[in-house]
Amino acid sequence: MSKEVTELQRRILSFIEESLEAKGYPPSIREIGRRLRITSPSSVAYHLRVLEAAGLLKREGAISRGMTLPAPLGLPILGRVAAGSGVLAAEDAEGHVHLDKDLRRGADYILRVKGDSMTGAGIFEGDLLQVRRQDTALDGDIVVALTADGEEGVVKRLRRKGTPALLSENPAYDPITGPFSVVGKVVGLLRSY
Repeated sequence: MSKEVTELQRRILSFIEESLEAKGYPPSIREIGRRLRITSPSSVAYHLRVLEAAGLLKREGAISRGMTLPAPLGLPILGRVAAGSGVLAAEDAEGHVHLDKDLRRGADYILRVKGDSMTGAGIFEGDLLQVRRQDTALDGDIVVALTADGEEGVVKRLRRKGTPALLSENPAYDPITGPFSVVGKVVGLLRSY
């Protein structure tokens, strides 16, 4: 079964999982619509059918709240991000990491670190970074950014004061001052020993 789903469908799954954890039962179609600003109940039903066909949701007939998740949804590992020179962070999930709601820290996805430019910040090759999708960040935040060509993802510390730059936490690497765009903020780190 194909597990390709849209960002909206991922958000629907996340809301269903959140409701199951918090209340012990899934939201209704109307509650899903209100939460995600989908005005038509038939549109919500369509997305639920797509999720069911992809094997990510189980539904029980015509029961209003008859939805269950076959397994915890988890955060997708979307690829690698460079802590060094740029490496493409692919949008194909290579797996999922299942975290308790409190440990997610608002993250939308996970990226695996490649390189050593952020060792001074305690980020090492192979670490898994929890990233929240956002296009802005504060001075000093550790971010995931795309470089000028728009295809190379890097993890660096953002400097907004003076000339905006992406800074490494390893003196062997120069700052990136060329055009770049922030695509996420690092909100957590997972490491296996």
